[in-house]
Amino acid sequence: MAQFTRVFVALAFCLSLFTAATSSVVFPRKSGKTFSLPVAHNVDVPRHGPTEHLKTLKKYKLDIPEGLQETVDAHKAATKANKVVAGGDGGSADAASRDGDLLWLTPVGIGSPPQQLYLDLDSGSSDTWVFSTDTAQEEVSGQTLWDPSKSSTSQKINNCTWSIIYGDFSTSEGICYKDTVTFGNFSIPNMTIESATSVSSMFTESGYMSGLVGLAWSSIIQTIPPQKSLLDYLPLVLTQPLFTVDLRHNSSEGSYNFGYINDSLKNSDVEYVDVNNTLGYWAVQQTGFSIGGSDIKYEFNEAQDVVIDTGSTLFYAPDEAVQMYFDSVPGANYSYRDFGWVLPCNSTPPDFIFELGDPAGNRITGSVPGAYFIYAHSTNETCYAGLQSLGSFSSTPSIFGDVFLKSGFAVFDIGKKRFGLASKPLNTSNA
Repeated sequence: MAQFTRVFVALAFCLSLFTAATSSVVFPRKSGKTFSLPVAHNVDVPRHGPTEHLKTLKKYKLDIPEGLQETVDAHKAATKANKVVAGGDGGSADAASRDGDLLWLTPVGIGSPPQQLYLDLDSGSSDTWVFSTDTAQEEVSGQTLWDPSKSSTSQKINNCTWSIIYGDFSTSEGICYKDTVTFGNFSIPNMTIESATSVSSMFTESGYMSGLVGLAWSSIIQTIPPQKSLLDYLPLVLTQPLFTVDLRHNSSEGSYNFGYINDSLKNSDVEYVDVNNTLGYWAVQQTGFSIGGSDIKYEFNEAQDVVIDTGSTLFYAPDEAVQMYFDSVPGANYSYRDFGWVLPCNSTPPDFIFELGDPAGNRITGSVPGAYFIYAHSTNETCYAGLQSLGSFSSTPSIFGDVFLKSGFAVFDIGKKRFGLASKPLNTSNA
């Protein structure tokens, strides 16, 4: 954890200013509200494992292996060339349903009247930032833009800026506004909106997404001076200070629900473990794992820190767990060409059974279907795995992304600072 902690040392001084910088914000009175947001997944965007791996490394400011960026660039160039040959216009290419689940997006309204943008709800960051009419035109590629001049409730925050630096030293940055944010039929006034003047190329290339909604704690918000994040607002207005995540495999039938737990979406009680939000993340501990259909069961000598991240696609487990898992899958190997684990596309991988815990002794046991690890075609016969590792030398916590979250009904309890899971009916078809 030492390296991971150092990333945020620079925030210490800024955090001391947090109360003073935000004390003038007037919050809505507690009114017992709930709302539900549908999600849409990108069946029209083909998966590419190394691209998703690169995005995660950039997001968490991790070292990028030599050659990975070149591999991703070559894939993009080949994809673009294939579209031109096929007579396309350079937009999204058709893809089979097995190449969906790249990213789940949610419609969010900003301003008065609301301007609808499809945004990524991201529990791995605190900033709510969007493409807008402030964004440099050459960095916009099909995104829907928020126009603050068309909102009667938009107010620019003087002397407020934001900047996020990624692992490749690219940045997204901009200015700040206050405006009304609408989720479904529920609105939060005077919320901080970070308007991008410049964005990293990895977002420019995602024309289907117009920005992020941060669902991590405000201690890691990247505004100067620090502003309130969405997690500061929600406990003041929701019936219950929590939100739930129900992502579905190869489906847009899932949802984010705020302020309540819909019992019809699960078929067991919710089990909880405490969250350590010292670094601003939804961090829990993995205490052990086992492999479905075998007698292999492993308990870590020391519990391994993991971050529950709705904004990351892949499931990054501790290195020894990933190594042991793929040792049990015939034909699986680490590909230096793809910078990750690959396995035969026609294989039937075993389930990955995990155990989460906390210092109080609470435990969550669940499993991720092996079918979810047939993630993206590398060749006709070989697939990039949805289960990966950040490497044995990384001190960054493992990152449990959407491949993990699809396996259960997840509860992010803001008020009690805990994370919960329940089982639910699962679709394991990759057809």
